[in-house]
Amino acid sequence: MHTVRFRFGLLLLAFAAVTAAAGDALLKYIPAGTEYAVSVDADALRKLSFFKELSTNSDAKTFLEDFERDYNIRLEDCSELLFVGGGRRLRGMLAETRLSEQALASRLRKFGDRFLISGEGGRKLYCLLSADSIVSSRITIALTYLEPQVVLATEREYIAPFFTGLAAPAEARRALVTAPKGRPLAWSFLRVEALTGGKKKKNDLSLMFLKGMRTAYLELNVAGDGSGWRLDGSALCANAASAQQIAMLLPTYLQLGAGLLFADDPALGREFLQQVKIIPDNDRVILELNVPKSLADRLGGFLESQAKKRIAPPDPVPPGVGPAVGPGGK
Repeated sequence: MHTVRFRFGLLLLAFAAVTAAAGDALLKYIPAGTEYAVSVDADALRKLSFFKELSTNSDAKTFLEDFERDYNIRLEDCSELLFVGGGRRLRGMLAETRLSEQALASRLRKFGDRFLISGEGGRKLYCLLSADSIVSSRITIALTYLEPQVVLATEREYIAPFFTGLAAPAEARRALVTAPKGRPLAWSFLRVEALTGGKKKKNDLSLMFLKGMRTAYLELNVAGDGSGWRLDGSALCANAASAQQIAMLLPTYLQLGAGLLFADDPALGREFLQQVKIIPDNDRVILELNVPKSLADRLGGFLESQAKKRIAPPDPVPPGVGPAVGPGGK
């Protein structure tokens, strides 16, 4: 079960496409051109019992090392995370952090000549070249402090586009995203029109489904120690007719997905789908998913068994049966 809980932790961190949950300290740095945002309350995540158990998990250690490698900062240093992006060159992670600029520089200097301090737009950049064995695969990750407790981390080439986006008026930038009413554990916001704009492939099921949808918002909350959880979603559509159409199509898409995911346990898949509520509301579609502890435990056991199945070793070769050889034993 620890393996499943670990994967659930990763799901929270990857919860993929902004809001008061991230706090004004991060929201005010949303750049112009933002098309998606993902937020995680890292402090709240660490307080959950299942997350504390990850300290003994080797996979968790690898993930945390990868996080530090990708962003030049450790997850334990961060209280809030906000991933934002748009188009091909706008992307980055904003983090509210307890790590001082001096402490970060001291930590990165240990990497020797892979570490470099440079500048962009009047700000100091702490850059670290990755250690990939293939030279062409190496990238430089840059981290800069926007204020004493807020940092931006992204690839060096994306720093300038991000700063350009910050030059737009703050009010206009803040209006790009929808804020949650409370403090969910994780949330995501997506401008669907930006994702589908200009794409007109025939018989593309995903585009057919997204047609008429303007924005989509999801938030994830957990009950107590994380044993049960709730997912709430809202899609803003072009009009009431589009909302009705999407509400009619969504169950079919969910059934298709569940059929693939729960192919080895269709009954569990049906029980999972029974927890989903889809409600058309004027020009919006509301989605609610409640997973109580009993179902969460069964889902965890199923996903763990599926994971073991995927990594199972090949069947042993029976005695006396070897690889085929050609004439003469060649």
